[in-house]
Amino acid sequence: MNISLFKTLGIVDCCIFKRIASGSYEVIYAENEWIDILLPHARDENKFIAPCGSPFLDDFIAQAEEFCELVTDGKIESGIWSENIDDQELKLSAYATTDKGDFYLIIDNIVEQYNRRQKTLQSARELLLSNDKIVAQQEYIHQRLDELLSQSSTLKDMQQPITEVIEKTEVGVAILSPNLKPVSQNPALYSVFDSHLASVKTEPYQLILQLFEKQYPEFERVISTGSRWSGELFWLQPPNSEKWLKLAVYPVKTDFQKITHWVFIISDISQVKHLLQNNEKLTHYDALTAIPNRQYFWMQLEQSVNNAVPFYLLYLDIKNFKRINEVHGHSRGDKIIKELVERITPHVSSGDMFARIGGGEFAIIRQKTVTQQQCIDLGNTLIEVATQPFYLPNGAHCEVGLNIGAASFPRDADDAETLMKFADLAVFNAKKLEKSSVQFYSQKLKDASQRIIELENALQTAIANHEFELFLQPMLDLTSGTILKAEALLRWNRFDSERIGPDEFIPIAEQTGLIIPIGKWVISKACEMISTLNHRGHSCKLSVNLSPRQVGDRNLLTFIQNEIRNHHIQPNQLELELTEGVLVDNYDKVQFLLTEVRKLGVSVSIDDFGTGYSSLSYLKKLPIDHIKIDRSFVQDLVDDENDRAIIMAIIAMAHSLKLNVIAEGVETELQRDFLQLNHCNLAQGYLFSRPLPFMEFCEYLGNLTNQKLIVQSEHDPK
Repeated sequence: MNISLFKTLGIVDCCIFKRIASGSYEVIYAENEWIDILLPHARDENKFIAPCGSPFLDDFIAQAEEFCELVTDGKIESGIWSENIDDQELKLSAYATTDKGDFYLIIDNIVEQYNRRQKTLQSARELLLSNDKIVAQQEYIHQRLDELLSQSSTLKDMQQPITEVIEKTEVGVAILSPNLKPVSQNPALYSVFDSHLASVKTEPYQLILQLFEKQYPEFERVISTGSRWSGELFWLQPPNSEKWLKLAVYPVKTDFQKITHWVFIISDISQVKHLLQNNEKLTHYDALTAIPNRQYFWMQLEQSVNNAVPFYLLYLDIKNFKRINEVHGHSRGDKIIKELVERITPHVSSGDMFARIGGGEFAIIRQKTVTQQQCIDLGNTLIEVATQPFYLPNGAHCEVGLNIGAASFPRDADDAETLMKFADLAVFNAKKLEKSSVQFYSQKLKDASQRIIELENALQTAIANHEFELFLQPMLDLTSGTILKAEALLRWNRFDSERIGPDEFIPIAEQTGLIIPIGKWVISKACEMISTLNHRGHSCKLSVNLSPRQVGDRNLLTFIQNEIRNHHIQPNQLELELTEGVLVDNYDKVQFLLTEVRKLGVSVSIDDFGTGYSSLSYLKKLPIDHIKIDRSFVQDLVDDENDRAIIMAIIAMAHSLKLNVIAEGVETELQRDFLQLNHCNLAQGYLFSRPLPFMEFCEYLGNLTNQKLIVQSEHDPK
C-alpha cells in the first residue's frame, strides 16, 4: 500500500493498520491525534491488539478477519458509527481490504463529511417520512376495501360501507370492475385532477389508466396477470406544469383467484418531489453513473414529443447483464456500468439526451434532426466501444455487448408511450440476432410481437386445456437394429386446431418462465409413458430435453425423484438431454444437477454436440453418458469430406472417454452405413421413423418385435 500517495494528495483524515496476526495490527499511518482517543497507546507502541474497547470497532474487526480468511480479493465496509470519548464525538467509518496478499484496516474520521451529508439528506428524510405516510394511508384503505369487496354481498349492500371508507380519506380512490369500468370514485380523486378534468370532461380513472399504460410497459402484464403494483406517475398538465402522483394498484380476488374488483389508490406527491429540487442530482440523475435517470428521461421524452420536431429514440440494452452480476458480483457489475457510460458519453452529441432507464438499460434521444444512417453509425460506434474488454481488479477481464433498438418520431409513433414500446420491440428483436446491430422498428416487428403476446397468453392455459402432446422418435442400435430408447418431443395443438411448432413456442415459454410447469408436465408424461410401455412388455428408455430455465429450478431434482417413484419405473429408464449452451451458461448448477441425477440412476445426454461451445473440458468433468452429433454434420456427410472427418473425430473422442454416440437426422441408407462403419452406437431420423404419437409408437414397437420373431422363426432349425 502506497502511503506516500495518501500524504501527497492529502487524502482524508484516516489511519492505516496492517494485520500481523489474528487480532494484532501494526500501525502503518497514524498522524492524526484523534486516534489517541480511539486507540490509546497505539501510536506509542506502533501497534494495537483487538479487542480494543470500542464495541462497534471490535465487532467489525471480527467480521473483517473472518472475511479475510474466506476471500482473497475484495473489501468489507463498516458503515458510519459514533464514538463519544472524553466529551469528544468522532464520526468514523472503517473498511478492511487485501493488497498483494496483505490485509489492511483503514479507519477514517469523517465528521466534516458527515455533517455535510446530514444537511444534504434532510430533504430526503422529509421525503421518506411523507412517502411512509402516503404508503400507510394507501395500505389502510386497501385493507378496508379488500375486506368489504371480498364479502359475498351485492354491490347495493356494499355501497354504504364503501362510501364511508373512501369519502373522507385524503387519498384518491377508484374502484373498478374486472374489465376496468368505474364502480366508485371518491371526492379526493377528483380533487387530484380537478384543474384539468373540467375542461376535457375526462373521468379521473381514465386519466390514471392512460398515464399508467403510457409510462410503464408492464401495464398490460399487471392487468392480465392480476398483480399488485405501485409506482410514480408523471403528469404534464396543460399548458406546461407538472404533477407527480403515487399510484398503488390492488386486485381483489376470490379464493379461486378470480378478480372481482380493482382498487386504484392515488396521492399527489408533487410537494414531496419539490423537496428534492434543491438537490437536482437526487431527483433527476442516476446515483451510480451521474447521467439522467428514468424519471428525467420520461420528462424529456414527453417534452420532445410536445415540441413536434422529428427525432430518433435509441434503446440500449447490455447483453446478458444479469449473468455479469451473477458471475462477477454486483459491485463489479456496477463498475462495468460506470465504465461503459464513460465510454459512450464522448460519442453522444451535446444536444442529445443520454439516460439510464434500468439496471442495464439506457436510452438516447437524438434531439437534432438526423438521418437513419446517422443513427446506424452512432449505434455501430457504441457497439464497438462496448465490445472492448472490461478489466477487473483481479486481472481478469470480461466482455459485454449492446443490443440497440430504434424508433422514429413522428414516422413510427406520435406519442411517447408508443414510441418507447416500439423501440423496446426493436431491441427485443436485436437480442435474437447473433451479431450486434441497430434494429429499427417496422410493421413486421409489430406483427411478430402481437403474435408473441397472443401465444404467451395461450400458453398460460395450454396445460389445463390438455393442448400439449408428447411425440416419440425412436433411436436404433446400429449394430442390432433394436430400439433402445426414444426422444420425447413436445407438440402443441391449440384448441382451434392450429399446431404451433416448438421452435416458435419454446423460446416464449423460456422467456416467460412458463417452461418450468411445461417442463414438469413433460417429465411427468414421459414417466407415465414409460410405465405404460413396461406394462405392454416393451423395455424402452425415454429421453427428455431440459431448458436453461429448468436447470435453475431448485425443485427439479425432487420433482424427478417423485415422478420416478409415483410411476413405479426404474431411474435408468429416464434420460435427460441438455445442449452445450446450457452447460456453459449454468455450469455450477448443471454440475450439481447431473451429479445428483446420476446418483439416482438417470442417464445424461448432450444434444446438438459440435454446434455450441465445444469445450472438451466438460466432457471429462461432468457425469455424461451420451453425446448426440448434430444433424447439420450428418445431412451432408456423403458429399462433404469435412463433415465426415468431424463425425469420425467426435466418435473416436467419445469412445476414448467411454461415451456412447448418437447421430441425429439420419435420412438415407448411405448416412446409416457410414455411421455404422465408423462405430456410431445409435441413430435417429426419418430413415427409421418420424416422431410418432404415443399409440403409433407402441404399434411401431410391436411391429418391429413381430418382424424379428418372424425372421427368427424362419431361421430356426426345423
